Amino acid sequence: MTRAIKEPGGVLLIGVGLDDIALDAALREIYADASSLTVLVDGQQQKRSLKADDIWVYSRLGLRGALALIRRIAWRRFDAVYQPNPHHLPYLKFFIWPRPNWLNTV
Repeated sequence: MTRAIKEPGGVLLIGVGLDDIALDAALREIYADASSLTVLVDGQQQKRSLKADDIWVYSRLGLRGALALIRRIAWRRFDAVYQPNPHHLPYLKFFIWPRPNWLNTV
């Protein structure tokens, strides 16, 4: 059962580039303390059962898709963004305004 999605606010976990074990550990760590949890995953991760309130799927859609993702994150105005693997989507945080608290650890 998922909780209501908090807008604005909540937490975004960027799961792109994490293996299954690391993604599960990050979700367990963040879920209990977050008012609502949104996770950004790739197409393969989407097929798994994830404990999150909202699931966004990242796919390479070119410039138009990248701008849509940036706009979507900015409009949600998350309280915090966790990006445990900064090697995937490394420059994303520089395009989000206003920039939420961006953390590279869980």
